[in-house]
Amino acid sequence: MHMSEGKLLEDISFNFSFIGELSADAPGVKKINTCIQCGSCSSSCPAKDAGGITHRQLWRLIQMGLDTEAVSSEKYWNCTTCALCDNRCPRGIPLSHIVLKLRELYNTNEELPPAVRQTLSNLELSRNITGDKPENRFLWIENLGISREKISSLFKEKSDAVYYTGCVGALFPQVYKIPQSLTKLLMDMNADFSLLEEEWCCGFPVMASGRGIGAVKEYAQHNIEAIKKKNASVVLVSCPTCHYMFNKIYPMLYDGPLNLKVLHYTEYIGELVRKNGMKFKTDDVTVTYHDPCDLGRKLGITGPPRELINSLPGVKFTEMRFNAEEGKCCGGGGNLEMVNPELSFSIAKNRLEEALSTNAEYLLTCCQQCRRTLQNAARKARARIKVYDFLEFLALRFEATDGGELK
Repeated sequence: MHMSEGKLLEDISFNFSFIGELSADAPGVKKINTCIQCGSCSSSCPAKDAGGITHRQLWRLIQMGLDTEAVSSEKYWNCTTCALCDNRCPRGIPLSHIVLKLRELYNTNEELPPAVRQTLSNLELSRNITGDKPENRFLWIENLGISREKISSLFKEKSDAVYYTGCVGALFPQVYKIPQSLTKLLMDMNADFSLLEEEWCCGFPVMASGRGIGAVKEYAQHNIEAIKKKNASVVLVSCPTCHYMFNKIYPMLYDGPLNLKVLHYTEYIGELVRKNGMKFKTDDVTVTYHDPCDLGRKLGITGPPRELINSLPGVKFTEMRFNAEEGKCCGGGGNLEMVNPELSFSIAKNRLEEALSTNAEYLLTCCQQCRRTLQNAARKARARIKVYDFLEFLALRFEATDGGELK
């Protein structure tokens, strides 16, 4: 399904309701036709080695009204939506949002990449990206090493905070230790929290698959209502993309005020450490830190992870060249791993090489997907660096633990 020649610029310029945090009148929304062809986007893009036309050329095709040529390139599928191009564009053009709009405008179900079609089918049937039964979201609890009574206590009728695990953390065994580590830490810190029995996907994979922001509304409504049933005032997340959806997209879709404080675990645990004077075991190691794109660049949460790292006795922290808002992507965002796993791996490998150049013993991150992609790259390269989510690293050094890995 392709639109008539020249209509693409009109739709991109004047139909931006899909981007959530930007209104149709926001600065930069109507700026695609002000692109000066500087090439900053193309040179910044972690997926620039994918081949085909460059992003700069894509924007030029759109400016010239060459819709068919722009769409047939399918350049917009080889995008992690990391927003580094947005960050560096001298005109302030929201380029990553335009990519999502291209996916929305020009892809019927038949034209979607097969893996994306399957994921959408899974979401429609099971409300998660893998198609697992809803009860499988809690299989990771079985290896926490706690009694059945304590397991039951993780599902409270009322609580101050709700831990929203997200699909990757809940359903991918490779990263089970992330929700396990956070749950153990919260229990050790006597935090008043509950898991969410009726958790659905946050909805980002739906939006990134070209279904538009409107298709996320039912996910927003369901998740917010489930959380509000517990009278919680805080939503605690370990997935930066879920954090982005709750903070930036849900307020545009939920029928009424959210009245919820959404916190990444580094913010929440950091506050508990400051308030309660938590202590950690001394460990003389060197670490570097990878900023997840949604957490660092899109939400500006770069300080809390570093404050926690620097609070750990014996830990030496060394930065990668590109960090904080300028951090490079891991290759796992924007549904790219579904569409082009080879390109996703190549991007992860490039980021891994930057981490290796710091000579750190550990590569830490704060995202389930980043942890997966970077760890896979490290394993394939047989790299001498340990890839951990910061939760795992922190839990092993908290004095209330026995110092052994969570099983």
